[in-house]
Amino acid sequence: MGRLEGKVVIVTGAARGTGAATAQVLAGEGARVVLGDVDAAGCAAQAERLGDAARALRLDVASEADWARAVDLARSAFGGVDGLVNNAALLHLAALEDTQVADFERLVRVNQIGTFLGIRSVVAPMREAGRGSIVNVSSVDGLAGKNGVVAYASTKWAVRGISKVAALELGRYGIRVNTVCPEAGSAEMLRPYLPEGVDFERVLAAQQPLLATQKGRTVAERVGDVARVIAFLLSDDAASCTGADFAVDAGNTAGRIVRGAPGS
Repeated sequence: MGRLEGKVVIVTGAARGTGAATAQVLAGEGARVVLGDVDAAGCAAQAERLGDAARALRLDVASEADWARAVDLARSAFGGVDGLVNNAALLHLAALEDTQVADFERLVRVNQIGTFLGIRSVVAPMREAGRGSIVNVSSVDGLAGKNGVVAYASTKWAVRGISKVAALELGRYGIRVNTVCPEAGSAEMLRPYLPEGVDFERVLAAQQPLLATQKGRTVAERVGDVARVIAFLLSDDAASCTGADFAVDAGNTAGRIVRGAPGS
């Protein structure tokens, strides 16, 4: 039996990247999963690969009605909601003075309001069950500043704040809330911003100190690391974990190496 045997988990942004990898890991650990994404076809394809353990629906995380349908599907298909992974997100890269209000608001709707609505939607079924675990996917850009990501980073810092408030308010119901802050994510999010011919793998590797000793590991493998941390936080093995941030970033936010100094 897997660590998540009998648990029912909703995963957003499940058509690709971290969401798809997470759904696969959760199902492998015995969970039954409801996959949601605005890419309904991609989401359905992922669910088909997982078989009877999965259901899929089109889910716009900024829509209260869509969230109600997701919870209803989890209840009707599998009997309840034990876990939620708020993973759906949008990326926008631009200098602060070049970032338009519309771009900023678009990311807030999905990354920030979507997380809030997801948490609010599962409180009732989790409270009824007397337990639950919510994992919100932030980013290393929600732990430290970086140029070019003012809209994205703002929402990812907000995800951490929402998580801590939720952990405090919902703990009385046996509901845990944690945040995962990865570096590796969906290649499709970043690829539109890379010049033609630039290797996505090399871009990420240059940002992660540990990768110098992990040559040959792909983005998909590193996304798998993120998915396994999410699975841990959803499991009873993490019963004492709530209100915490878990960086899965190959040392990206540990600091910086000063070349020429001892230990470099």
